[in-house]
Amino acid sequence: MITSVLSAGECHVWWADPRQGTIEGLTEVLSPSELERAARFRREPDLRRFLTGAWLLRVTAGAQLGLRPEDVAVDRSCSDCARNHGKPRIHTGGPPLHVSISHSGDRVGVALTAEGPLGVDVEAVPTTSVDELARCALTPAERRTLESLPGDERYEAFARTWVRKEAALKATGHGLRISPDRVEVSGPDERPALLSWPLDVPVDGVRLLPLDPGYGYVGVVAILTGNPDVRVVESDAAVLTRASLAGASGKAA
Repeated sequence: MITSVLSAGECHVWWADPRQGTIEGLTEVLSPSELERAARFRREPDLRRFLTGAWLLRVTAGAQLGLRPEDVAVDRSCSDCARNHGKPRIHTGGPPLHVSISHSGDRVGVALTAEGPLGVDVEAVPTTSVDELARCALTPAERRTLESLPGDERYEAFARTWVRKEAALKATGHGLRISPDRVEVSGPDERPALLSWPLDVPVDGVRLLPLDPGYGYVGVVAILTGNPDVRVVESDAAVLTRASLAGASGKAA
């Protein structure tokens, strides 16, 4: 098995490049509802990000559950409508396996843990002004922190603040139905932490852990757990892609 089994207190995060692998290979293990959703994408980069996330989720969850990727029961039902675009949930028939997917640019991330509900977020560092975004997404205190920085340092600082908010809201399943300017997090140069938000979940029950998605990107995973010692193990999904291609070649032979 290429993927290691989750140990107690662990969260695994896998990073993939959506430009790798073939569309045929990525779709081979997906469900009819996932393929139906994929058919709605008009731009190939968007399609590849979705397919890569769906494929990587099935491959990594299947390894944890001892199942083929195509046999993993992924539920993407939405609580607000009949479309299958909600936060993915894995039906295990046993102990829970919590998962989350995020993508931006040429990074796709899939996070898995048994610790508790989680949300992962990755963002490309902006290359243009973030002032307008900051007015909509940051609290007054966060805006003051951002405005105290030189202009060229604001891009990454904003991205680091944003991923903390979105990851935390994804962990609860609310997503951006809660306005991000109602969520306050630690400063971009400080250890990631949730300071306040309008939800009933205590802020000290939300662990924000920094990720390393690569140059030009920032990332965070948020886990709803009381365990202060939960740790992240990050891996490159290229090894899974190569194994998948080798398996496909073996079938063809």
